[in-house]
Amino acid sequence: MAETPPFGEEPTGAPHDHAHPSAGQAGHPSPPPATPGKVALWLFLATEVMFFTGLIGSYVVLRAGSPPASYSNLFSPGTDLTNRRDAQGVVLVQAGPDEEAVVEAIHDATGRPIDEVEHLVETAHDLGAAVVLVDSPYGPADVGDLYRRLQALGAEVRIDGLESYAWPEPYQVLVNPLSIDLTAINTFILICSSVTMVLALAAIQRGDKVRLSLWLLATVLIGSTFLGIQVYEYYQLMTGHHYSVGVSETGHFRPSVSLFASAFFTMTGFHGAHVTGGVIALTIIWLRSLFGGYTQHNHAPVELAGLYWHFVDLVWIILFTVVYLI
Repeated sequence: MAETPPFGEEPTGAPHDHAHPSAGQAGHPSPPPATPGKVALWLFLATEVMFFTGLIGSYVVLRAGSPPASYSNLFSPGTDLTNRRDAQGVVLVQAGPDEEAVVEAIHDATGRPIDEVEHLVETAHDLGAAVVLVDSPYGPADVGDLYRRLQALGAEVRIDGLESYAWPEPYQVLVNPLSIDLTAINTFILICSSVTMVLALAAIQRGDKVRLSLWLLATVLIGSTFLGIQVYEYYQLMTGHHYSVGVSETGHFRPSVSLFASAFFTMTGFHGAHVTGGVIALTIIWLRSLFGGYTQHNHAPVELAGLYWHFVDLVWIILFTVVYLI
């Protein structure tokens, strides 16, 4: 008579040779278990989806409800344009060979401080346009005279009539200072970090600890590069350039200058904070990986950090499309 095996163990012998294999043995691997960590992260990401949906939805509503003449090429955001429809402005495109004389001519015509005019001339050189003088019922000015003086000095100038917008449009440098080309490059950089994160997870799933550390380091460096470019963009917007009057009355693009600016800094700032948190978490994971903290069968932090990082990348693609391109 066959002996009864201890509790919990399978009996051996011929009677069990015909036992059916499990789903995994039959070539149908069972799905990974829903661990508490995964459940917690998915719940957290669900709240993040609602948070960013609220931000983006608010932006869409604010943009759709913006009055038709909230922004213009010749006046600061929010200016009442009712009696300014016939206004004209001198737009400097390039200062030409004698930049000092151009600065002096604009200073004489407008009364602006020399350093402020120099910033405007630099802005025209960098961005391709800057309004230097406006003629309107509330501020009469001889735009024709300045236009002729600047032309005589070899500067590239034009006289523009008033153009108004409900919301700043892409590549309209007189009302929208955002650098789409730079941010497109930065978006590509962030997408690359998602690729390196996938490679890091795939490496540890194969048990390759060396490549795990290398790909994690690459992800941290690429994410840090994205943040560095965003900081540079913020610096240029807030202090680096002296923008035309259609962007801001103060010459700088800061949260207080317009509803568009406020929405921009709120949305991109919150996303930047999320990227910063992700970079810090990945740095800690990378440091632990250097000491063999993860194995082929024990790498949950890498997988969870990857899910968060892909979410952050996806959110940025949406923000870039909505805020910069549309």
